[in-house]
Amino acid sequence: MLSLLESSRNVLERRLSSAGIEFECPTVEIFVNKTTGDFVGRTGMPVWAAAATRNNRIELQPVSLLKQRGILETTLRHELVHVVIDSVGRKQAPRWLAEGLALYIAGEGKLLERYAKGPALSPNDLERQLAAAKSATEMKAAYAAAYRTVRELIRVEGENKLWQRVAQRSYHVTATAR
Repeated sequence: MLSLLESSRNVLERRLSSAGIEFECPTVEIFVNKTTGDFVGRTGMPVWAAAATRNNRIELQPVSLLKQRGILETTLRHELVHVVIDSVGRKQAPRWLAEGLALYIAGEGKLLERYAKGPALSPNDLERQLAAAKSATEMKAAYAAAYRTVRELIRVEGENKLWQRVAQRSYHVTATAR
């Protein structure tokens, strides 16, 4: 896990440098829960969540469960992106942007594309959908919609511009993804 996190940190630092953003990743604390019940109790997250990040602390479901589900590596990358977004954006990035960018960087987006149904949502609707998800399927649909919007922003503006938006806390979007 440590080598994966170090490698992912290095990749993120290069991406930010490419965007003209000076960044040094903060110290990250990883806590691995022994059981899903422990994870839910400690984080308040639903049982289907793989991890939770607050500040620079990443809480994981049991590693054996994440390995069994084949998502240990992508989960670690995803959560590290959250630490970076929180640091660069001073904890101001909207959830739709943080989740969409984490999915994009971690390489998880393609796995969720089948859940993106209907027209693209506005950022406000994305925020509401992410906050209102009551099941794993609803959350996957919300994540898929956030990913689709971020992917479209990257297609139109480029990843560097999106990182600059995070750093400048400039989140106004004039057009939604198609």
